[in-house]
Amino acid sequence: MNIVRFLNIVAVAALIAAAVFVYRIKYEATWRGEEVAKLERAIARERSQITTLKAEWASLDRPDRIQRLAQKNLGLMPPDPHQRVSVASLPMRPARVDAIANTIASLKLDDPIAVAPKDDPIARTIEALGLAGSSADRREARAAAAVAKRGVR
Repeated sequence: MNIVRFLNIVAVAALIAAAVFVYRIKYEATWRGEEVAKLERAIARERSQITTLKAEWASLDRPDRIQRLAQKNLGLMPPDPHQRVSVASLPMRPARVDAIANTIASLKLDDPIAVAPKDDPIARTIEALGLAGSSADRREARAAAAVAKRGVR
């Protein structure tokens, strides 16, 4: 009889534990459902706000509105078809100032190097390549090439 009573107590305890477990799962499912509904409402609000902002952007981005503001605030007018100019009438770009080259030139490093002895293989190689002139000569040649290149554009 003790065993039957013990089994009854265990069965009742198991039923109580199962009821608590099922209640906990039900409560958690309800809570999660409310969270999902809250998030869906927030998403709907954000989508509505995005739609409103897109409509406002479209209103602000209208070309006629921008043109009116440009004329009022900046004094800009629409282009006139008779305002065209040819490319040839445009001024040339000013020459670029090379501060580093000016600094190097101020150091007076352009003086030609004394003639190297004929048995110097490096000097023979430089002369064979046509690089034996002073750096000023090379700079003038590069400037002439740049002017010719600029004229081609």
